Amino acid sequence: MLNEEGSTELAKSTAKIYSVLIIGVEIAIAAAAIIFLAALAPGAAALLVLGAAALLLILGTVAFHALTCAIKAHYAANPAGAAAAYGFPTYAALKASWPWAVRLVAC
Repeated sequence: MLNEEGSTELAKSTAKIYSVLIIGVEIAIAAAAIIFLAALAPGAAALLVLGAAALLLILGTVAFHALTCAIKAHYAANPAGAAAAYGFPTYAALKASWPWAVRLVAC
């Protein structure tokens, strides 16, 4: 019993150390980004930020498409289980419940 309690305390202290380390790294990255963007011309900084936003949009779209393809495959493999999991009897009914812009990206 004492060994388990020690392990728990060790895990908590290790997690705390990594948490502080991650926060420190995030602060350092944010400071470096601010210094880097401050040194650039305003147009270059704007292009860099817009490029990063476009990349995030593309990656998010690809991830959502992959998720909807997995949901569609779940409906194909186990219709009853998928209907219980997602609350719609078919994938078509689920897809019809989304706004048109989301349906364009879906599988």
